[in-house]
Amino acid sequence: MLTTKNTVRTVSFMIFATLAAKILGMVRDILLAGQYGTGMEAVAFLTASRIPLLFFDLGLGAAISSTFIPVFNQYLERGDKDAAVEFSNQFLNIIILVSSFITLIGIIFSRQWVNIIAAGLDEKTYALTVQLVQILFPMIIFTGIAYAFVGILQSFNEFNVPAAISLISNGIVIFYFLFLVKHFGIFGLALTMLFAWLAQVIVQIPFLIKKGYSYRPVISFTSEGIKRVSMLIIPILISTWVQPINAMVNIRLASYLNRGEAVAALDYANRTYIIVIGVFTYALGNVIFPSLSRMNAANNKEEFAKTLNTALRAVIYFIFPLMVGFIILRTAMVRFIYERGAFDSLSTQLTSTALLYYSLGMVGFGIQEIMNKAFYALHDASTPMKIGVAGITLNIVLSFILVQYMGIGGLALAASIAAITISITLAAFINKRVGGIINSLVFYDLGKIAAASLIMGVIAAATHRFAGSILGDNTLLKQILNLSLTGLVGMLVYAVLTLILGVKEAKIALDIIRDRFKRV
Repeated sequence: MLTTKNTVRTVSFMIFATLAAKILGMVRDILLAGQYGTGMEAVAFLTASRIPLLFFDLGLGAAISSTFIPVFNQYLERGDKDAAVEFSNQFLNIIILVSSFITLIGIIFSRQWVNIIAAGLDEKTYALTVQLVQILFPMIIFTGIAYAFVGILQSFNEFNVPAAISLISNGIVIFYFLFLVKHFGIFGLALTMLFAWLAQVIVQIPFLIKKGYSYRPVISFTSEGIKRVSMLIIPILISTWVQPINAMVNIRLASYLNRGEAVAALDYANRTYIIVIGVFTYALGNVIFPSLSRMNAANNKEEFAKTLNTALRAVIYFIFPLMVGFIILRTAMVRFIYERGAFDSLSTQLTSTALLYYSLGMVGFGIQEIMNKAFYALHDASTPMKIGVAGITLNIVLSFILVQYMGIGGLALAASIAAITISITLAAFINKRVGGIINSLVFYDLGKIAAASLIMGVIAAATHRFAGSILGDNTLLKQILNLSLTGLVGMLVYAVLTLILGVKEAKIALDIIRDRFKRV
């Protein structure tokens, strides 16, 4: 069982590894924005790179780890490692077959897919997008293998390698931007992205071998493990369609806004806030999921509830103040991160508008990720499926309504409202089933965290304005100093306030910091 302190320590280490990867990812996006802004080539590339991943999420995606890890851990729980490895090979080979089929269909009908997903693109952008889609579609195969490898490593309690594989892939793309983009352009970038995904597969192989994994080209659709996966995978696939279908709707509607530039702006904003979700929530979810699966296999409901309660409280404590910070500093952040080269003030305005409304759903997205993992650990895929379908419907309806009144902001707001609704519903259902996850203390501390975050936001906003009046923001160094000072003041204010208010997670974080200093 992961205790509160152990969970925070484990996740803290993963956050550090994931943060390094995300920073490189942001550098990659900065270079992309500086090279192409929100213009035709940026819109074409971002749309083309999204389409294969949308197909992956719809056809495989989270279903790989969400079905694989619980079944794999059942074998490990009963001490049958050989059977676990045999099952993993059967599963991996099926993934390769399915992803190869999806790739073939994607390439053959690339024109039709682009027309369906991004119908508002002009003729020139449409033609370029189709060409890039045909190059990028094979990355579904590499993505499927990489996800399967991640599931194996995480089941063997190896979290650091999966958290760090993006370091290599992002480094490859950055290298291309720095030294090769002027020679090979947008098509070279697409090929580099393809190779970067392959690198994520290759880098995991030595660690898999070290854990005792050995690959065999075997397939069985009737084995015990594959049958279990088959029972889980359809409802899990449907429940994980929320994000890709939302993305498809957003891309299609955004392609009609601002000469298609809203597509790129939405993507930049989404990537920016995903850094927070990715660094913390995905790290936390990946740590607790194998543990929750083992607890369920051992029928240890009490520890299951305690672990999930710890994860829920951690999400609220760490993401709520970040949400407030993103809302307040959205324009300054976008200007600092992206505004250079082809990324002009109009691009900043579009992206910061989207970021504002995406940020409102941060806590909701975080809780949704954790709750989905909990249901999958319980081998219950039907509940998140039904809630996910309702969320998809809500998002689509709101997107068509709000885009007419709010433009790009309406699309982001619709996604946030849907995420909040889904997260609340998932939390209520799992608390009813397991019990002990959501209690009066959670709501009491939520009120404290909200109050501390709002006060922090007011002080941070004042600090940002004051620093801006003294430093200005006409150079990169001055922007760094302003944002750093504002962020430091905000963190200190939030930490002090939550300690004074007696929030449990604040005390745990302080104890861990003290332990680290004692060791030094």
